[in-house]
Amino acid sequence: MGKAVRKVSFEEAELSDIEYWKSKTPEEKLDTLQYLRELYYTLKNESRKGFQRVYRIIKQE
Repeated sequence: MGKAVRKVSFEEAELSDIEYWKSKTPEEKLDTLQYLRELYYTLKNESRKGFQRVYRIIKQE
């Protein structure tokens, strides 16, 4: 099987991307998002910290 190359404009590529994601289910989109997040954390050597806690002390009178 040979490789095929097709040149497209940026507009055509963008439309193709939009149609691709429209064809995916919400579960597939979330799975892809989670995969990209995990990949980002791995590449940045960051642990998954979660949300930072912010506390304020309010003086009551």
